[in-house]
Amino acid sequence: MSHSDGINVAIVGATGAVGTDLLAVLERANLPVAGFRLFASPTSNGEVLEVRERSHRVRSLPGMDGVAAVFEGIDLVFMAAPAAVARELIPVLQELDIPVIDIGGTTADKSPLMVPSVGLRPVADFPDTRVMCSPSAPAVVLSTVLSQLANRGAISVRGTVMLSASSAGKAGAEELSGQVVSLFNGKTPPRAVFSNGLAFDVMSQMGDLVEGWTTVERRIAVEVADVLEWKPEQALVSVVMAPLFAGVAGDLIVEFDHAIDLEAVRALLSETPGVRVGDPVPGPRRVAGDNTIYVGRVRLDPDPHRLHLWFAADNLRVGASANALAIAMALWSEGYL
Repeated sequence: MSHSDGINVAIVGATGAVGTDLLAVLERANLPVAGFRLFASPTSNGEVLEVRERSHRVRSLPGMDGVAAVFEGIDLVFMAAPAAVARELIPVLQELDIPVIDIGGTTADKSPLMVPSVGLRPVADFPDTRVMCSPSAPAVVLSTVLSQLANRGAISVRGTVMLSASSAGKAGAEELSGQVVSLFNGKTPPRAVFSNGLAFDVMSQMGDLVEGWTTVERRIAVEVADVLEWKPEQALVSVVMAPLFAGVAGDLIVEFDHAIDLEAVRALLSETPGVRVGDPVPGPRRVAGDNTIYVGRVRLDPDPHRLHLWFAADNLRVGASANALAIAMALWSEGYL
């Protein structure tokens, strides 16, 4: 389709953690946007946000029978809303033939997953679904780091990934802040998001257990496998929640089908789009708002077929907003928007 003046974009979840960061990314993006329409929960109704030097009033979503009217004229929807909202709204938008980028991959069981820096293969499936999914933030980061290595003999990854409070959205980061303040002042901390508390602690289990692995860990394995064309059992990592406000970091053990040349691996990682190799690796707090995945501590295991590395990235920027924008740019360049 042709939009000489740009496309009309809607963002659902515009005032949440991902939506706010997405707006910041779109502010400087080359995606040709003619207009924005912002949606959020009723508590944000009426808020005014500045995007590209224009004021935009946030609307609350109507009932499903009112979706057609409020999304009329929209060429692309960025879905940055909670999973329950996305599952209900996306099928309605599909019926209206409105393209959707599902940030976080809520509908990944029905729509293709895509990390454009790894490959554009999923674009071919877009006309059938009108939905393209951006995987969960850890899966985006892991797929990106492993992409070049997988092409040169990497056959599996193990390790531990640390999520931050912002993985639970704006409410998660705000609750961590509230817990810190409350504990310092000897008060009972809020525990609506993290029922067992997170401040000054680590949560060792994210999601329910299924045969020893959590639902979060299994989801990441499936998503990484989908992007890299692996099997899920090749991408099993433990996932914990650390008392960080933002970011994602972790230690990985990558296994190859041959003895490793460490300098060759360093060179491959350095050539990977979006990855910067060097020591020391900055902590997650220091990479907030950065589009780069930082990789370091690259070292050989006693087993010559394995190596260890450490990574850190902004989960909202790299794992959500930047990838969603890259998907939009790919769809635009292929003529699907």
